[in-house]
Amino acid sequence: MEPLVDRALIAAQSLTVIFLLYLTPVAITVATIASWRKSVRGAPLIAVSGLLYCLWLLAPVPFSLPEARQISQYVSILGWIWLVLAWGRHVLTEWPVPMWGHWLAGTVLFALPFAILIAMLTP
Repeated sequence: MEPLVDRALIAAQSLTVIFLLYLTPVAITVATIASWRKSVRGAPLIAVSGLLYCLWLLAPVPFSLPEARQISQYVSILGWIWLVLAWGRHVLTEWPVPMWGHWLAGTVLFALPFAILIAMLTP
């Protein structure tokens, strides 16, 4: 079991995986801003949350206490998960308009597991 965990930790440090993890909230934010402009219900909350989350990732606050750094990391992880789940609920309950933005976000999310798998399989 430990070699699998080691490979997963190495995959998490892959530049492609990190790039896709950071690109996911950007793609979701662009898609929901485009939906907001088309007056789709529920899009403003996700768009504003996505903008705030992207700013959180862009300008991280350097905490001196290890506990504060750990809380910051938890907030980052939970924010990413919430944003992906909120976008998924938005796409499944409302008609995604315009389609190109949501295809972009979906493609990034679709590519993420494959990038992780490739990073785990390559030495």
